[in-house]
Amino acid sequence: MAKMTLDETGRKYLVEIGLEPVGNRAILVEYAPNDNLGDKLAHFFSSEPYILQMCKNELVFIPMHMHVAAGTVAYYTLENKVALQLSYSSIQSVGITEKGTNYRVSITTESDTICLLSPKKGVSAFMGATGTWHMNNIDDTLQMLKSLQGNAADGIK
Repeated sequence: MAKMTLDETGRKYLVEIGLEPVGNRAILVEYAPNDNLGDKLAHFFSSEPYILQMCKNELVFIPMHMHVAAGTVAYYTLENKVALQLSYSSIQSVGITEKGTNYRVSITTESDTICLLSPKKGVSAFMGATGTWHMNNIDDTLQMLKSLQGNAADGIK
């Protein structure tokens, strides 16, 4: 039996819990630190990635864990849990800017702004199979995220 990719594993889990993931609309993200030095250092030493998966009616964040061997990332695994779920109707705006080797994605909801970093294609090319699906999904996923300007109350296809 072939081993499932993280993307396939995440989609399967979301379907099992009753959500409807949209195909090829999943990318790697991590929470973005504030611009002060202390936050940047803490982020460097403790950040964990997530899969941001677009579903029919919500954005879902599934936590990942990096397993490190000999000083380099050996592989990733997923937790079977949803760390954060945002309904599209609660999203007021999405801003995407370039920040170094990442895209900075700012999602403003009714009550807060969530800032994320997502690797650009050039960086994800060095991340093996995980980076390949991220690289294949990044453009379309970012474009779909930009379209969530509080007008997706009926969900997406």
